[in-house]
Amino acid sequence: MAGSVVTESPTPPAFGAALTRLRERVAAAPFASSLIVCIALALLSAAVLPTVPSYDPWSWIVWGREVFDPHLSLVIGGGSSWKPFPVIFTAIYGLFSGGPTMWVITERVGALMAFIAAYRLAAQMTARIGYARWAPLAGVIAAFSLILLQDFAYYFYRGATEPILVGCALWSVERLLAGKRWQSFMLGVALGLMRPEAWPFMIVFAAWLAWKEPTVRVRVGVLAGLAFMPFMWFAPPGITTGKWFSAATQASEYNGHLGSDPFLAVLRRGVDDQSVPVLVLALIALAITLYKERDRVVLAVGALGAAWWVVVVGETLDGYPGLERFFLPGAAIACVLAGVGVVRIGALAGELAGRLWRAGGGRAPARVAAVLAALIAVVVSYHYVDGRVTYAREQYSLTKTAVRRLNNLNAAVAAVGGHAGVFPCKSPVQSYVAINHSLQTALAFKLHSTLERVGTVMANEGLYVVGPWDSIDGGPAALNPYFNRIVFLKQVGVFKIYRVYRAGHLNRCVGI
Repeated sequence: MAGSVVTESPTPPAFGAALTRLRERVAAAPFASSLIVCIALALLSAAVLPTVPSYDPWSWIVWGREVFDPHLSLVIGGGSSWKPFPVIFTAIYGLFSGGPTMWVITERVGALMAFIAAYRLAAQMTARIGYARWAPLAGVIAAFSLILLQDFAYYFYRGATEPILVGCALWSVERLLAGKRWQSFMLGVALGLMRPEAWPFMIVFAAWLAWKEPTVRVRVGVLAGLAFMPFMWFAPPGITTGKWFSAATQASEYNGHLGSDPFLAVLRRGVDDQSVPVLVLALIALAITLYKERDRVVLAVGALGAAWWVVVVGETLDGYPGLERFFLPGAAIACVLAGVGVVRIGALAGELAGRLWRAGGGRAPARVAAVLAALIAVVVSYHYVDGRVTYAREQYSLTKTAVRRLNNLNAAVAAVGGHAGVFPCKSPVQSYVAINHSLQTALAFKLHSTLERVGTVMANEGLYVVGPWDSIDGGPAALNPYFNRIVFLKQVGVFKIYRVYRAGHLNRCVGI
């Protein structure tokens, strides 16, 4: 029509309505929505990133396969310490040929979920204290700080439970703050299946939850959750080997090289778990919040992180190793608070600039001062974390090397005839193989064997496999001088294979 102006809507009404509904659903179910996205990204990561488990995950994968494999009996021993959470998954994955990769994908889902939880918590706490505009900055800093936690990048690539541990800890706090108490409790149970340090917190949480929601369903649920954690830690080792407390015994026998003063040593490890700037920024966030708003949520989250430290230090003084990774849930909370700390520094700078300019009769550039102060805090902090950034980058190439090494190990297993070639007899005392420490559990999986037949010490006559002595494979298996005859058989890739036995007495059960 002449004289009329036709305008087109930039967004079709149907598409706009669908987008609005999607946003509403994501906002209504942030955990489920995040989980779907993280599963998709983790699946993609297996296609574009090197993917191979490390020593501990291979143990869980071996034990998981033994749960349903009719040709193997479940024998929990000979590898890493028993940990029930991953074996729940690897038992199912053991029914599939791609079980090891499926477990690493599962771990990466947990890692990605941890980043989202760190972002959400830092952003929410920043908004609570009145700085909603700065919330995205706090969230990004918190999520980035997780990457710089002690060995976090290594754990991400190699299938360790620590990223899932951090994810469960942070999401449990986030869900509790969101009023989703039962979700929070279930995430806490998952946490307790990975680290027993969570048990004191879960006992308190269960008592509080039963008090707040005094129904039969809730009380039965919390009692079942509390009982499930120790049952899964103690029952499988006890039933299969008679050693009910094998996980605790194995941990207590390894003091973690704490030296003459375990208290100071474990405190240093707790500090080293996160970078110094992260710890300083977290303390700044708590100090300013305590002085100004006294926000109970921010202070309670800080107290929760400190309480985790107390539990780890206490168990270390009781004889447990006190490794850096035991501090990770507390360190992750420090990362969240560090994001808040950067915002607090910027806000203080803006307030100070505003006061100075108002006193001089000018117009206060408070926002510029706040941005500059926050930027300076980030830049100064980076100077102290550059080494951790480099370490995180190096994990890509190191994991690629580990993948090549595993391919070499596959070829070596095939060259010696697989399970039948290495174990011509059924008894682990008669047929035995030893290899570099860090490859023990992977070799057991490749040979379709229990861990009792594959060692890191040449305890019996058998095959002796020697790979490169480095940070990936660890040192070669120790030789027992009693077995004084060592015969070179073949080399496959980087692996040399020997037959080891006592001179004058070659057991027919020694492989190939």
